[in-house]
Amino acid sequence: MPKISGRFFDYLLIGNAESLADFQWWLFHPGMLFQSRTQWWGKRGPRNRPHEGLDLCCYANATGRNGRVGQDFCIPATFTGQIVKIEDDFLGKSIYLGHGIYSPNGRRLFTVYGHTTPRGLLTAGDRVAEGEIIGAVSVLAKKALVRPHLHLTLAWIPPAVPVDRLSWPNLGSDPGITLIDPLIVFPTAYRIIAAKEESTVNLL
Repeated sequence: MPKISGRFFDYLLIGNAESLADFQWWLFHPGMLFQSRTQWWGKRGPRNRPHEGLDLCCYANATGRNGRVGQDFCIPATFTGQIVKIEDDFLGKSIYLGHGIYSPNGRRLFTVYGHTTPRGLLTAGDRVAEGEIIGAVSVLAKKALVRPHLHLTLAWIPPAVPVDRLSWPNLGSDPGITLIDPLIVFPTAYRIIAAKEESTVNLL
């Protein structure tokens, strides 16, 4: 597959300039990472299938304090493209964004955002520019067992997979779909949270 790179994390800083004004790095529990087989919430049990992407929830700032993504956290488009589908997920809505970027074997690059509140009248068919704000992190129910966060998936999807078949189970199981580690495509400063540090980050 071709190598791609983008500025998604730069756009996050721009779109959330107030809350991330003194941003230093992202903080990831191992369960938030691509292909992780463990949960980072609740009892930290095994996942039903490897994690399809990356969960953005916590960060550190220059003063040494930790911050968390909130419901007003703006979500930018990773690359220019077209919204092809918006559907409910268990914490909000998932936005499927197809890009005009193709692999040599004809697979199209997609970004899938999980647990969002789409912007205004955003709907399937809309075109968006790279860096344009397409929504915000979803407001969670008070009894939710997980903190508000943005799930980010990147994937090469063949034209044989129609839009109506795009779903979280299918992204993780269809042999024709190739998932991509977002941290490889979008360089950023980050740290993995050690077990002894979890209480200071307060993931629960």
